[in-house]
Amino acid sequence: MQSTIVIQPALSLECWIQLVDHVCGMARDIPWLREECGRVLVDAVKSLDAQAQYRVCAEQVLARLAAFKLLPTPEGIAIWLTVHATYHDVLPQGIWHDKDPLAKKERSRLAKILKENFQPEAEGRATETTKTASASASPNPSFAWDLVLAEVLQRDQVRGSDAKEKSEFPQVWMDIVDSASP
Repeated sequence: MQSTIVIQPALSLECWIQLVDHVCGMARDIPWLREECGRVLVDAVKSLDAQAQYRVCAEQVLARLAAFKLLPTPEGIAIWLTVHATYHDVLPQGIWHDKDPLAKKERSRLAKILKENFQPEAEGRATETTKTASASASPNPSFAWDLVLAEVLQRDQVRGSDAKEKSEFPQVWMDIVDSASP
């Protein structure tokens, strides 16, 4: 399902927040819709076209995801990376090491989240928004995998111009795809 949300200049921030809250509420309350809700928010952030006047909209998407405890989900990571690509300055502190879910220090956490073996950090109990996956791979991995792996490849391409830097992709693959922990 491809969706496009076009933000009109007259759209008030209050309406934007209400829209994002509805999407986040569905993602939290209806687990089988979480991935589609994530896609909608990724497309919404992309539709902001990195325009300065929409910076606050991107910031609010992350704030609402945090409020709904959806940041540490595959969809939350996909949205984070999408915001990172165009509005790096709005990323909140304290969520990911160096504001980067792909940082070396975050790889085991990233693997658990992408494999949907996660729990909210603030709570010791599972909630409706989380699920513990079995050790087997999902036959239909989340679209977030595409965004994560594409981001690693893009960073390698940028890094490739510096001959001293070696590709991170093989290590990222081993850390998040081949890792033994489900």
